[in-house]
Amino acid sequence: MKFRIAFVLIAAAEACPSLAHAAEQATENRGSWFDLVFYVINFLLFIWIIRRYAGPLITGFFRDRSAGIRTTIGRAQSALDEAQQLANHANEQIARLEEERRQIASELSEETIYQTGRIYDLANEAAARIRRDTDLTAAALREAARRRVREALAAAAGGLARGLISRHFGARDQKRLLEGFIDKLGQEARQ
Repeated sequence: MKFRIAFVLIAAAEACPSLAHAAEQATENRGSWFDLVFYVINFLLFIWIIRRYAGPLITGFFRDRSAGIRTTIGRAQSALDEAQQLANHANEQIARLEEERRQIASELSEETIYQTGRIYDLANEAAARIRRDTDLTAAALREAARRRVREALAAAAGGLARGLISRHFGARDQKRLLEGFIDKLGQEARQ
């Protein structure tokens, strides 16, 4: 309601061309104290009308706008804080994963060296046994055939082991496969 009254008053002041015409004639008269008092009262009346009717709307607008800006800044700050926390968490995870990768690579290297040494030792033992078996009697012919089969299996298993190791199996898979291979070689050696 107040807004409507203010609007009507402002529209009435704008619609009075006689006031504007009077203002033009006043400049021709070189001004008087009465004109000055009239303009001051007119200006004060205008300020009072604006303050009375439009003031609450203007202050409400700016209050709402500042509250909206504060809310937006608060949301942006919380989103920034959350993004910073996520970035820190991601950096921590990257560091952990890098350390885990180094540890797995070290374990794989150590396990590969260990398993290669065991395969080499088993191969040396098998070669010594083969040499001893060649000196045996008639039963040695049958043993020689088995020995050739074992050598072919050991070569194939060695090739398979190299292929598996070169494909970068996980530490657990590689360990399990190599232990199974060693067990199989041990079983073959016992036969």
